[in-house]
Amino acid sequence: MLCYILLGFSSILLVLWHKLYPKQYPGIPYVEASARRISGDIPDLMRAIQATDEVTNPMFAVSSQKLGIPVAQVLFPRFRKPLIVVEDPLEVEDIIVRRHNEFDKAPTAVEVFAPMFPRGTLSQYTTPELKAQKRLWADTMHVDFLRKVVAPHIHKTTLELLGLWRLKASVLYQDQPFEVHEDFKNATLDIVWASLIGEEPGLTRFEIKKLRAQISGDKIQEQEPRSTFVKAEMAYISQAIARNAKTPMPTWAQKLETYTPRYRKFRSTVISEVARAMKKAVDRYGHLETGMLEADDSATCMMGLVLRRQIIEAKKAGKAPTDPTTDPNMLDEMFIMLVGGHDSTANALAWFVKFMEMYPAVQSELRLALKSAFPGPDPPTVDRILSAEIPYLDGTLEESLRLAGTSKGSLRQAVVDTEILGYKVPKGAEILLNFHINYTPRSIDESKRSPGCRAAIAKHGNCFSGATGRGLASFEPRRWLVKDENTGKETFNPYALPSLAFGGGYRGCFGRKLATIEFRIVAVLLILNLEFLELPEHLRTMRASEKLFRHPEMPFARVKVL
Repeated sequence: MLCYILLGFSSILLVLWHKLYPKQYPGIPYVEASARRISGDIPDLMRAIQATDEVTNPMFAVSSQKLGIPVAQVLFPRFRKPLIVVEDPLEVEDIIVRRHNEFDKAPTAVEVFAPMFPRGTLSQYTTPELKAQKRLWADTMHVDFLRKVVAPHIHKTTLELLGLWRLKASVLYQDQPFEVHEDFKNATLDIVWASLIGEEPGLTRFEIKKLRAQISGDKIQEQEPRSTFVKAEMAYISQAIARNAKTPMPTWAQKLETYTPRYRKFRSTVISEVARAMKKAVDRYGHLETGMLEADDSATCMMGLVLRRQIIEAKKAGKAPTDPTTDPNMLDEMFIMLVGGHDSTANALAWFVKFMEMYPAVQSELRLALKSAFPGPDPPTVDRILSAEIPYLDGTLEESLRLAGTSKGSLRQAVVDTEILGYKVPKGAEILLNFHINYTPRSIDESKRSPGCRAAIAKHGNCFSGATGRGLASFEPRRWLVKDENTGKETFNPYALPSLAFGGGYRGCFGRKLATIEFRIVAVLLILNLEFLELPEHLRTMRASEKLFRHPEMPFARVKVL
């Protein structure tokens, strides 16, 4: 009898043990060795993360890249569903741009931000409420508003950054390299805060004053600007999100973070700063009639534009406007724009400087093109920078965004049963899309592409079948240029490769227009005024570190003032 009991107990344990092994989606390739261990791909994944200080790329490295195919699945213990990874850029573009009825934001992506910013657009699925919130903020990304209100802030802050770097290059560091990432973060926070709130933080100006005092041996006479506290809060929340996202249970880690005194300090500090500016806007617009509000185009910041829209809608509905300082939709969206809007652009600019140092011939050709477009000793104005047609500049900026991979990938969820490159993808499956085009994609059976993807290829051609799609590990702006055979004139071709740096479609980066204007103005002024010289060998690495976004592991520059 005892033998039968032991045999039965052993059988139960064997069944339970087997239930712990990873589950796979039928028909989608995976690493077979990972399926034979309870931990799945996790051991290989953790080793790759520790070796590279990145999180997203290891997902591809242990699955699709190891197998040499564009679609694969990452396996986890049975309690978590596999993750499907997709690396073919044309198919990725098709999914985010044309197949929004089949794919939405993935729960894992939502859960990273939802505990902290539950009403922000990054924390929501595509619902009527989300669409209403995006409509409310839509005017803030209108080109006319960006050129009139935001671009001058970018121009002014970049000139201040140049003043800071002239001091560093000519007096403090002279021929030695200095770290640039922190300066870019100060500048981009100056820009996004002024654009969003309407007040100038003065972080870059304060750095200039500190440096002058250091050079002269004096103590700085004035106190740190209030914006220094905001900068500390932005640094904290970015680090907290990145840290918690790397834990085995990111949702719970984020929720626990919201109960900490440090998180409460973050919200109270930022809200108190924002509330002062909000009160001015409410006092300004609150007494105006609807017709005057609709005709008013004097908004000096994004928040004022959104508050005006809210007041118009409230007046039309015969309701009292909500208090913006307690409106979770307003506050959470502002938090997300502050965090993402400065950190991502600072990282992209750090990569741009890295590429200019690594590819001096590109830097020289770009400077010649800019000097031809903007002759004279004075810095070009905002209008001239944004209006000038400079194909080589457009190609350089697009190439920088492509190769930087600042936002390496994005998570989506299949909301219906569907297919990707002939593989059956069940409803509810999460998909990781690779936005970083840094190598030539592997050949696939073109007949397995989706109808939308095949139609796009028929219209624009398969960019990866020619010279444009080769040598993608190298920085080559001319891959984005087309020469007219009759005139010999070069023009910028935005369809040379899929442009995935900002995602795409309805769930693409909301601040894309702002970021591209900012990138253009900063790049033009930097290249016209500074030469980025070769760095010592130990600083020339192209290794990256990934938190919320990817940035160079060694974000240094050695500059010569022109």
